Amino acid sequence: MNEKNNKRTIFGWTMYDWGKSAYETAILGAIMPVYFISAVIPETGYEFLGNTYTGSEVWGFMVGSVLLIFFIIMPTIGAVGDLSGSRMKFFKTFAYGGAIFASSFFFITGNNVEIAMLLYFLAQLGATGSNVFYDSVLKDITTPDTIDKVSAKGYALGYLGGGLQLLISLIIVQFGPSALGITAGLATRISIAFAGIWWLYFSYFSFSRMKIQEETDNSVSKNYISAGWKNNLVTLSKIRKFPFLLFFLLAYLFYWDGSQTVINMAPAFATEVLLLSQTEIIIVYLVVQFVAFLGARLAGYLADNIGPKNTIFFTIIVFFIACNGAYFLPAEQLLPAIGLGSIVGLGMGGLQSVSRSVYANMLPEGSEGEFMGFFSVISRFSAIWGPLFYSYISVQTGSGRYSLPALSIFFIIGFVLLLRSDLTKTISKEEWITN
Repeated sequence: MNEKNNKRTIFGWTMYDWGKSAYETAILGAIMPVYFISAVIPETGYEFLGNTYTGSEVWGFMVGSVLLIFFIIMPTIGAVGDLSGSRMKFFKTFAYGGAIFASSFFFITGNNVEIAMLLYFLAQLGATGSNVFYDSVLKDITTPDTIDKVSAKGYALGYLGGGLQLLISLIIVQFGPSALGITAGLATRISIAFAGIWWLYFSYFSFSRMKIQEETDNSVSKNYISAGWKNNLVTLSKIRKFPFLLFFLLAYLFYWDGSQTVINMAPAFATEVLLLSQTEIIIVYLVVQFVAFLGARLAGYLADNIGPKNTIFFTIIVFFIACNGAYFLPAEQLLPAIGLGSIVGLGMGGLQSVSRSVYANMLPEGSEGEFMGFFSVISRFSAIWGPLFYSYISVQTGSGRYSLPALSIFFIIGFVLLLRSDLTKTISKEEWITN
């Protein structure tokens, strides 16, 4: 039996987000995509099967393909972790492996496109896989009255740690060449490797403080992969019998897709529509990270006082306002962009943390890994469609300025679907077995 609400265990759990967020902010967000497009892909483009693709096209295809693969395999991996009683072993394996592969980006230089793709896949496999088990143990270490605050604290420290590491990396990129006499490319690769090492070190720190006991499901054969896949099919057929969970997941697909599109397309919007420089975009990015820290902390407070459902409604409204407010932002002005970015950060921190804790609290005991496998991968899979919608609106209207306001439809649909879900309900182990 796990000790609930143990401060040492909870601190260790939250510090994993502190470490891994360095990978997400520095490598995936602010630094690696630019380096990949400008330094790894040849100036003439990347040739594949007789066609030539630009750096951004290759990056987009790579990201989308990886998301699709993980959507297929991660729920099964989560189920295998549940059945074998090995969630923490899987957690550590994915975390350490992902961090090592992320650090290996240091060795990627010009024209190493295929190796860069492989390392990206392996690092993302580690990040996505570790997220499955990171989320799945949340219910093991908390009680219903603390789960919202602990989830919010994890996201808050993630934003803070990721923002701090990004700031350090940007200092290396900006001042490394002049202070150390190195090339700009080497400074960038050092900053990327540093983010991976940061993830590796704080993973070790985190695991040294987490004590999670698990049980093996002896009712299944030792062929856990086969049993895990069968569990996934059964899970899909059962979810429709629990409308409160089904409507929550449908609502989540829409409002999460909308929020991730706002976050992911913000650099393109700032560059093409607002005409901001790279340095100005980085400043906005850092502000958003630190405001999201405050947003996650605020969400934990609001969930206690107005309830998780009303807290999610609040954050959806915040994103709706931000989407439509983007239309009115003037070009070539930094302060209005920072103001709107702060609104996005406020909503971002709360939406992520409360959605995770609400979902975790609904789950039947013993199936956390499998369900969090769905949740973690759905989070990434749903984020594919919003950018396509953004681009479609931009093409049809001739300007990206209309794309974010049009995207607000995602939040309206998510809001309406969430009205149909009772977020206070929980599936008991007996209910899940008998259905």
